[in-house]
Amino acid sequence: MFQGFNGSTIMYYKAIRKENCKKVYQDNEQLYLDGVRFPLDELYFELYNYFNGVDRDLLSDRRRCISSAYNDARFCCETPIKEYFYIRFKLNRKSKKNALGFFFDASFDGYKYGLNIYNPDAGGMNKIREYILDNKHYAKKVIQDFNEASLLEVQGEKYKKAYYPEEDIILQEWLERKRISCTHEEGLSPVFYERELLNQILLAFDSAKEVYIMLKEAL
Repeated sequence: MFQGFNGSTIMYYKAIRKENCKKVYQDNEQLYLDGVRFPLDELYFELYNYFNGVDRDLLSDRRRCISSAYNDARFCCETPIKEYFYIRFKLNRKSKKNALGFFFDASFDGYKYGLNIYNPDAGGMNKIREYILDNKHYAKKVIQDFNEASLLEVQGEKYKKAYYPEEDIILQEWLERKRISCTHEEGLSPVFYERELLNQILLAFDSAKEVYIMLKEAL
């Protein structure tokens, strides 16, 4: 049962941030297990059970959902050890483009969670815009309910020029963006070390379920 993260989490990342190398990881492997690996495993199983009731297309085995301790050596030779960790439940599709999924990310600086579109491209956003414009009443209701919950914030760079000035302002907030994500982000508050973190994550994911369904249909 997930009970939050702990002091070992912080001690491990302090050590890695001070000197990022395999030896420091090996010297602090028990801190990694106690503060990162074991809590992430517990959080994974809690979220797996949750998503089993949301959409089984999101379900994947632990290896695909949880970050490893090591960075990809091809791109991060200067920092072989990850200075962050994550869980991601993404739709199982052949293409990696416009991969819709829920996430929890954390590092020494803080944590965030929400709904994201990974590897987005212009084609994916065009599909979302077309879907919203073709289903305005439904899309507006979904977005209004999401906004009223106020548990996640819509993010994503907007176009400098307004392309949909005649549309409802609620829809404009989505139509005028180059990409979209729904995120909550904060520093390492006391809740990070408690089971209450899971409760807050699940409430936020609940508030985005209809958004997820809408985006899945669009993409």
